[in-house]
Amino acid sequence: MDSKTLLARIFGRMFVRTLVPGARPKIVWLVPFVSRANSRDWERACAVLAETLASVKAVEYDNWALVLCSQDRPACFPDGDPRFHFLPAPQLNLAKGISDHRHKIKMMTDYAAQTFREFVYLSHLDADDLLHPDLPGFIARDGNGCGYIVEKGFMADARSGDLAPMGEPGDKPFWKDCGSCAYLAVDFAKERLAPLHLRLIGKGHKTYVERAAALGRPLDPVPFPAMIYVVNHGENIQDRKGNSKLMYLDRRRMTDPALIKAALDAFGLRLLAEPGLAGLLQVRREG
Repeated sequence: MDSKTLLARIFGRMFVRTLVPGARPKIVWLVPFVSRANSRDWERACAVLAETLASVKAVEYDNWALVLCSQDRPACFPDGDPRFHFLPAPQLNLAKGISDHRHKIKMMTDYAAQTFREFVYLSHLDADDLLHPDLPGFIARDGNGCGYIVEKGFMADARSGDLAPMGEPGDKPFWKDCGSCAYLAVDFAKERLAPLHLRLIGKGHKTYVERAAALGRPLDPVPFPAMIYVVNHGENIQDRKGNSKLMYLDRRRMTDPALIKAALDAFGLRLLAEPGLAGLLQVRREG
């Protein structure tokens, strides 16, 4: 057991108590977004973000909020919708290509603690991934008061539109590869140390399950494919680090047209005839 997990266990025994969510708990997404200066292609990064935001707006549950933190406000970020919160990030003296991701997460966590004075399920959402429309609704209905982890989903190649299942029997779970996978229960009104609770879980998605359990709020698996991990659009953090996920897609690419259509329909997606800046996958908009 690493030292941070041990500290989480001690903290959990001392301070963490059972939470009882209301009938309509708030879902809060925290989205760190690359700055214009640190982006390979700012217009492409914004186009990819626009699909993620469209995916959020398409969910079938309405008690939610989204906080986006960046040095630059993207033109696609909604203005006048109180559910969307833009948090300006400071210009840090970092070399180009060095991420300020963790700094933005800390800023957004503190902002959420000050702004949402209630019970919430809080999630770190990457600015390129896509949600199943019923994911927040399922979490609200089930209401375990601890949290949830996405074990099943899909990987999508933005440029080709190809899909590959993730988290099937015999495979590693979705959360091992994608950070947009956890919904963590905290009560910012009743828990003075909620921000510390979240920092003890951390941003490393491969330790979410272990750390949440150590804190005394184990994460239940979402029982259906609930997220799409979008890669190969050029603005993934892993792309910027030089880590390609295409080998997995090559091995597990779906080929059955009926299964592909069913997956796209479940997530409210369509394949474009020609790729846009965000690729071939597009969230269907109302109207």
